[in-house]
Amino acid sequence: MQNSQERFHGLFIPYVTPFEESGALDIESLERLATHFVSLNGVAGLVSCARIGEGPVLTVHEKRRVYESVGKIARNAGRVHIATITPQSTDEAINLVRDLETLPVDAAMIFPPLLFAWGKVEGELKFRFFEDLTRSTNLPLVLFQIPVKSYWYDVETICRIARLEKVVALKEASFDIKLFTDTMQQLERQNATMEVLTGNDRFVAESYRLGASGALIGVSNVATEKWAAMDAAGRAGDFENAAAIQKELESLKELIFSEPIVEAVARIKVILEHEDLIKSATVRRPQLGIGESEKKQLLDTYRTLKEKAYRSSEDFSERRKSGTAP
Repeated sequence: MQNSQERFHGLFIPYVTPFEESGALDIESLERLATHFVSLNGVAGLVSCARIGEGPVLTVHEKRRVYESVGKIARNAGRVHIATITPQSTDEAINLVRDLETLPVDAAMIFPPLLFAWGKVEGELKFRFFEDLTRSTNLPLVLFQIPVKSYWYDVETICRIARLEKVVALKEASFDIKLFTDTMQQLERQNATMEVLTGNDRFVAESYRLGASGALIGVSNVATEKWAAMDAAGRAGDFENAAAIQKELESLKELIFSEPIVEAVARIKVILEHEDLIKSATVRRPQLGIGESEKKQLLDTYRTLKEKAYRSSEDFSERRKSGTAP
């Protein structure tokens, strides 16, 4: 039986939330997408209602429907299910997490409250927020270092929060390799048991060399098996292979997260619609979606990547038959 910490190793997918063209939740597509992801080797868990999942624009009722639907699928497949919440106060956070305790949810990932970015905010306030929360729930918590500098947790504060027993993991998505490195080194010095999941798609492979125990990245909604292979290589210490896979995925990643980055969700949905995993690429306003020329470029790049992966797989199979494969 895995302990709580060991469950937070590997690749976690903060999947998109499908909508009907009317803008309503598309539960049928949601369940098809979740079932697909949990069927893939190397997927440790699913993350509901993160930024890529358009959590900030979903109602509380919609989020609960998503948590329930995907949570059941993840549980049945033996995968971890993390629910994302966006509280603005300690009381709201406590109420939301207590509600999650009644649902098929294994942990809560917490977007930092807006107050955390309001001028210079000392680490004490951020630490006390998590301390109060851990005293009010038995649900494991995931700290989220988002790619917005004004929201960053400093290394000392991260290490203090890491000592709270119920904080089991950190999604480190600062996109700052120095901050990531400093954080990893300090956590190691303090023998922290909190797992670190990289969200830095610019240096995913390097993250494992620095000590990450997994990845929680939105781009893994597409070419999922490739990202899972990179994760497996990185956690096995095969950093050279992990870096090679990242290089192979670079052009697709750059297209998905090109400016405006806010439309990355729309680009991911276009690919998933093309793959018949969701019915519509509809996104919720104020996102605008992408134009036809960008869609064509995106899908052409995706097809090229898939063809290259297929040829590589065929080549490996032939080499294995002939006894020349490693």
